[in-house]
Amino acid sequence: MITINLLPVRQIKQKIRARNEFFALIGGFVLLLLIISLVGYNQSTQISRLQAKKNVLQAEKTKFDVVIAKIKKLKREQDIIKHKLETIEKLKVNSQLSVRVLAEIAHLTSSNRMWLKSLKMDGNFINLTGIALDNATIAQYMEKIKASPFFGVAELRSSSMTKIANQKLKAFTLSLQQIHP
Repeated sequence: MITINLLPVRQIKQKIRARNEFFALIGGFVLLLLIISLVGYNQSTQISRLQAKKNVLQAEKTKFDVVIAKIKKLKREQDIIKHKLETIEKLKVNSQLSVRVLAEIAHLTSSNRMWLKSLKMDGNFINLTGIALDNATIAQYMEKIKASPFFGVAELRSSSMTKIANQKLKAFTLSLQQIHP
């Protein structure tokens, strides 16, 4: 006897396979949503942590900004004081230099053969105006000036005859270049 199976086994198996694939698809989708939500939650907590850390660092930066501003102010004040000290030192050196230059000119000037009428200092240049007995006295004076360690160049700007107390004398103007020893 032959038995015939009237149940649609193949169709039932296809339905079961389709149902299993559907549940696997739904399960995969749910698993994917679960993974995405876990990653999102992890990212959200990490963002919150980083935002809190950023706020803490921002507060520290604000405290340091006050300190940096104070440091910049102190540096500006230090530069101003340094500039003032340098200026005072220059004035001190220049004032002593002027005295030494004037003393050297007085030492080099022969009082019984010539005398000076004016002296003008302009930076490193000095202009002398005076009266001498003759041209030889002026030439000797220029040689003394050139030999001095305070002056480099002595240049005769003008020389003319002048009459003082019925005496014929030489009026002269010299230009000197000052050297800082």
